[in-house]
Amino acid sequence: MKSKRLLSALCALLMLTACAGGDSSSDAGSASSKADTSSVQSSDSSGKDSKPSEDASSADESKSSDGYSLPAYNENSSEVTFSASGGIYKDKQSLELTSKDGGTVYYTTDGSDPRSSSTRVKYEGPITVDKRDGDKNVVSAVDTTLISANFNELDFSTRGFKCKIDAPADSAVDKCTVIRACAEMEDGSVTKAFSNTYFIGTGEEHIQGLADSCKAMETSLSVVSLSVNYDDFFSPEYGIYVKGNIYDKSLEEMIKSGSGYDAEATRKIAANYNQKGRAWERPVHAEFFEFSPDGSKAVISQDCGVRIQGNYSRSDLIKGLRLYARKDYGAPRFEAPIFEGLKNSSGEDINSFKTLVLRAGGNCAFSAKFNDTFWQQMSKNMDCTTKASRPCVVYLNGEYWGLYVLEEDYSDNYFEDHYGVSNKDVIVYKGDAEALKLGYKLDEGELPEGEHESYYFQPLLDFFKSHRSLSDQKDYDEFAKLVDTDSCRDYFLTEVWINNKWDWPGKNWSMWKTASADGSNEYGDGRWRFMLYDLEFGGISGSGDTYTNTIKEDNYKPKGLLDMSTNNPAVLCFAYLMTNEGFRTDYLDRLEKLSEGDFSKEKLTEKLDSLTARYSPLYDQFFARYPGTGSSNEALNGGYSSVKCIKDFISRRGKSGIPTIVKWVKEQFKS
Repeated sequence: MKSKRLLSALCALLMLTACAGGDSSSDAGSASSKADTSSVQSSDSSGKDSKPSEDASSADESKSSDGYSLPAYNENSSEVTFSASGGIYKDKQSLELTSKDGGTVYYTTDGSDPRSSSTRVKYEGPITVDKRDGDKNVVSAVDTTLISANFNELDFSTRGFKCKIDAPADSAVDKCTVIRACAEMEDGSVTKAFSNTYFIGTGEEHIQGLADSCKAMETSLSVVSLSVNYDDFFSPEYGIYVKGNIYDKSLEEMIKSGSGYDAEATRKIAANYNQKGRAWERPVHAEFFEFSPDGSKAVISQDCGVRIQGNYSRSDLIKGLRLYARKDYGAPRFEAPIFEGLKNSSGEDINSFKTLVLRAGGNCAFSAKFNDTFWQQMSKNMDCTTKASRPCVVYLNGEYWGLYVLEEDYSDNYFEDHYGVSNKDVIVYKGDAEALKLGYKLDEGELPEGEHESYYFQPLLDFFKSHRSLSDQKDYDEFAKLVDTDSCRDYFLTEVWINNKWDWPGKNWSMWKTASADGSNEYGDGRWRFMLYDLEFGGISGSGDTYTNTIKEDNYKPKGLLDMSTNNPAVLCFAYLMTNEGFRTDYLDRLEKLSEGDFSKEKLTEKLDSLTARYSPLYDQFFARYPGTGSSNEALNGGYSSVKCIKDFISRRGKSGIPTIVKWVKEQFKS
């Protein structure tokens, strides 16, 4: 996009906006919608795209619209050995690389693949690996305007908007050393790339607050080192972490449309970072370490795929990442005990994962960060699906990238691993009333040829059409053959109690089932069950949310969650169930008792204090890496999504808000 052309368009737009009274926000939605529908793949609330279980990809899937394709190598099975494995070393290392079967060894130190990198160096002797104090930033020096559509202000530049957040100082970004090596043989074949990451000094020198965080967790801290070709993340043509050429085109189309818009509206338009599917997956080498004050332990080191994860947060300065294990990259799964104590429905340990998520914190990325984690962990005894998670520090190409939440991923393999059902039989729907015409989409599973998106929901939708209520026990029993009523009950107990406002229930709801019925597995009975995710808006405004009647005031329908005129299948399940006196009595009784049980002020406070002790020691380094986005004090004591907000909410919710909800619901069903 040419600067003069954009400048002229922006000037004209500003004049039009001024004549209209200066309020451009009212038109932002229509403008962004035009851009979205014309040039971006639809975005759902989970950020999920094509199935990770499918390793084979067609030519179309492996190539993006800008011509990106995975590099092909004449690969042999030989190896390059390192004289020292990756991890923490107190003193500098003299690293020797050896080709097992001869050949010439090449290596890189910038994270790029040595088989094809222009920066690779021929190995001619031991490599000195030392502290990197004073080294210049590389990936951390990328212009923030190229990455983020958040924190933006109007700017007469080639991009139209400028990010107000500056890149961090060199000294604010901790650095480690990534060595990637390969060997080329005389016949032209090449080994795979072998990678190791080295941290010279102590763990505390690299990760501020490590000791305090580990002490609070009573275990080690997860540290992930990602090595990737620079252009795969930051190229305007095919980089997945930037706005890129797609954003430039979308912004130009938005301006041409003549509709008013503001910086916030541009977060919704098409960009490289919100493209989906295998074509927007990039190869990466991932090393997982367990760090403690005593040293480090490597638990995973493998090539895998990476995509941007999330929905609205994709436009943020720090982005979520989803990692994909595939045979294509070498290993079909991540094999390690990543989440301590994680077990399946049969009580067996889960130490194998097809996909993993590095969540930046969603809407709370620059505040407490663990808001969703807090409510997920408090809901683990509920009869609905939750995810395991833990704090994690990420390095990208040897540079500190940020504090993340490492968590499980809701893929079809998740249900196979947890419930023993076949991943090929799993059906998942997820809702997004803003982005999707139906209000939901099929997220896992295959539609029979020629069938509508709501195909698997149809028996449930037909039931709603043929029944006005579940007041008759026979109708309730028939409904219970379609839906696990305990799962629905516990799901709405959680969402209502925490007041997960704004996005939910229009968005961020999900239901799953098996396509066929298996009498030998209770979870394979073909009934719909509910999944909890994106809970960070729960109690996010503090004491102001305490008294909210979430059932009545869900910003969705006049009668709230009891409104049976909705087309939201999840809400309809609850609304219908509440017409049954037995269910309703049980639900309200449990809602009140929840305040004395798992959601008691004492238990919630204990968990909140525990998570705060784990995450907060790591805040200072994170906010130094992202200057101007917040601070430790704001994350702990601020007026929005802070630890204090959650604490204020849980201190009164059980005694003040919940009784109001119970009373109101009872009044709605008085004869």
